[in-house]
Amino acid sequence: MSLQDHLQPGEEILHRAHVTRLSLAPLWVLFALPLAAAAYLWFGLQNAPGALTAFALAALAGIVLGVKLLALRANEYVLTNHRVIRNTGLLNQQSMDSRLDKINNIEHRQTLWGRLLNFGDVEIDTASETGAAIFRNISHPLDFKRAIVAAAEQYRSASRGGYVPAPAGPSGAERLRQLKALLDDGLISRDEYEAKRQQLLSEL
Repeated sequence: MSLQDHLQPGEEILHRAHVTRLSLAPLWVLFALPLAAAAYLWFGLQNAPGALTAFALAALAGIVLGVKLLALRANEYVLTNHRVIRNTGLLNQQSMDSRLDKINNIEHRQTLWGRLLNFGDVEIDTASETGAAIFRNISHPLDFKRAIVAAAEQYRSASRGGYVPAPAGPSGAERLRQLKALLDDGLISRDEYEAKRQQLLSEL
């Protein structure tokens, strides 16, 4: 079941958050180092047993890395004009909703590396039975937090019968940064990035 199947009539997606691929950096290292060692042992030292052992370690790390990548792609974090949806699971899927009118507090946390590389955790504290919802290792967590705050304020104002203008869309520079983040996280190809980049530049 896709995330679109969870949407109700009149519900629109306002923002998508993604888990950063930087969290897999240690696995990339564990994959690359044995692979390089296998090549050196095979071609440089002519040590076939050692090369095969190193290659086996690289293959094991590659399998784990592939599974982790599939698991990351199975995580969908979406903000709509009604709620925040967290859809997780590769084979067995689990969905959790946090309605905008139930949100009490939103926090984002970043380590030093998270601040430098722009990823971190976002925690939503709600008044519902589900309690807090934590979105870990989110790329651009502050943008996600700001989008939730704006959507919650607009939803509550509309529920009270008030009117607030829709929040202004992101600037051209911000849209370009978001597009670059999608490329860096491996969510779009280089060709898709260039085509969209040219389109955004033509609209500025």
